Amino acid sequence: MILVHRITPFGIALVSIAAFASLIYSPFFGMKVLIPAAAMLVFAFSRLLLWEFRRPAFWVFLGTPMLLWFSSLIFFSFLEDPVSKWVIATTVTFGVALYAENVFTFYHLPSAYQAYALENLSLVLYVLSAFFFTSGAFGSQLFLLLPVWIPMLVVFVDVLFATVSVFWVSKIGFETGRPYAIVGAILMAELYSVLSTWPTSFVTNAATFAVLLYTFLVLSRANVLERLTKKMVIRTVVFSSVLLAIILGSARWL
Repeated sequence: MILVHRITPFGIALVSIAAFASLIYSPFFGMKVLIPAAAMLVFAFSRLLLWEFRRPAFWVFLGTPMLLWFSSLIFFSFLEDPVSKWVIATTVTFGVALYAENVFTFYHLPSAYQAYALENLSLVLYVLSAFFFTSGAFGSQLFLLLPVWIPMLVVFVDVLFATVSVFWVSKIGFETGRPYAIVGAILMAELYSVLSTWPTSFVTNAATFAVLLYTFLVLSRANVLERLTKKMVIRTVVFSSVLLAIILGSARWL
């Protein structure tokens, strides 16, 4: 039994990269592969999580990698360069497989589990998911002429789930983290509305959104855990400011 769980992360990586490869080399066939591939990923993660549907941990640990995978497909659909597609495919596959590996050690080999691994990895994956999803949302507004309130609503739900999940993995109870999650979701939805008016590309807007979401998650989590210090605030703000300066400084303003 443990052997099957041991090879599950490798199986997840193979399914993910095969799905992306089919989309790159044969988009029409790839579209047919997506649903079976998604079903296999959900099945593999569910089995790794021991089918514990009634536990919040199951939905958090399942939702995190699947949100990354699905949101990356939205961004993937706007890419044309094969090199860019392979960069996204390998990055997402590595992230999903690494998450599966840490879930395996957490559930089935706890003695080998590295403290805070899932906590830090969840934060990274949610920030990546935010970038992929919002880039797709901005792109959809541009090409499909969607009204801004539709992606705003989805962004609200996405950030709400991301904040609750990051807090839960950090051992913060739902009741404690709920006010931060609701306020953060409202603020990020409003930020999305503001960014949608910027004369920049959807990739620039999404990158800006992801950096600010990272800042919010890091500082709010530290505040709840009573780890927020002046030094940490300065370090986080400086790091985020440098990233924003690079993003906006290199952006093409229309």
